[in-house]
Amino acid sequence: MNDLNKVMLIGRIGAKPELRKTNAGDPVCRLRVATSHGVQQEGKAERETLWHTVVAFDRLAELCAEHLDKGRLVFVEGALRADSWRDKEGVVHDNREVRAHHIHFLGGRGDNQRDGNRASGQKLAA
Repeated sequence: MNDLNKVMLIGRIGAKPELRKTNAGDPVCRLRVATSHGVQQEGKAERETLWHTVVAFDRLAELCAEHLDKGRLVFVEGALRADSWRDKEGVVHDNREVRAHHIHFLGGRGDNQRDGNRASGQKLAA
């Protein structure tokens, strides 16, 4: 069996996407996406929210920065990447992020609001 590294998330954008350029001048966009699910805590049903860092490159990065905003519901398809580094004090830090291959718009900000510039269900692909 071959290995598979695939991530699929449906969640809301937590803040305005950050568009930057690599040293080579290529666009890269960083998104924070929140997903939540129900959990049982001491007999009570509660919601647990997880935050995911999503990174898009090239044209997909530009489209994300142009059309996505805080609160927007998205479906992200991509692969998980892991990095680690040691800081000045010698402490090792681990980082996990999703490298996006496709991003689908699922709706506007909030439950009932629609984005007037793009149709719901718009697909952004690398």
